[in-house]
Amino acid sequence: MAADYASLEDLKEHWSALPAEDESEAQQKLHEASVEVRGLYPDLDARIAGGSLDSDVPKLVVCRMVKRALEPRDENAPPAGTESFQVGAGPFTMGGKIANPDDALYLTAADKRLLGRSRPKAKAWTIHPGG
Repeated sequence: MAADYASLEDLKEHWSALPAEDESEAQQKLHEASVEVRGLYPDLDARIAGGSLDSDVPKLVVCRMVKRALEPRDENAPPAGTESFQVGAGPFTMGGKIANPDDALYLTAADKRLLGRSRPKAKAWTIHPGG
């Protein structure tokens, strides 16, 4: 079994507001995020070993993934990861759309750019019909 890219201590350095009661769940999420990143980027360990990728990059990405999944919800403010939110007064109501309602682990476009491509970029090609 491969080691996780980030530890609980790494997450605490990245996110100082990690609630103590969430530490056991955070540990599991760190493992799951590492498995997901390793599955999507199977050459990641080889790139780290070869020196073409800094080992801090997947650590940062995994910490970001876990933080997004575990950020506490403040009932008086829009939740972190809110895609849109409306506030009203009088007969109007408050509403919003949460981007990650089930607290799933996911990679953002910025995370994917940090990790780089796991396979060579596809090249354009042409077929000449008729020989």
